[in-house]
Amino acid sequence: MSIRIRPRPATSPTWPATDDHLHPDWCARGHACGLGEHRAQPVTLRVPGRGVVVLTRVLAADGSQHAEIRTRISLAAGDTNARVHLMRIVTEFDAALRRMVRPQRRTP
Repeated sequence: MSIRIRPRPATSPTWPATDDHLHPDWCARGHACGLGEHRAQPVTLRVPGRGVVVLTRVLAADGSQHAEIRTRISLAAGDTNARVHLMRIVTEFDAALRRMVRPQRRTP
């Protein structure tokens, strides 16, 4: 299995000072940008035949930033196996989310 990463080139962000119509330099613009928010070009990670994760950086209308993460994972065959697989996925995502939102330690 391999993971393919196909990000678009990006530079460090520039933030709009007063004009809400200015875009950060990482904004994809066009139809990807709307409803008062700015959205970067998505980055797609693929494990062929197994799953896809799409990550998008978002600057919300209130000025906060977040990462939007969409996932598609092939489930195990059969209803019972699929349910067990779903529970494992939920458990793993819960653990990953808790690690990602935990404040980082500063190193001296």
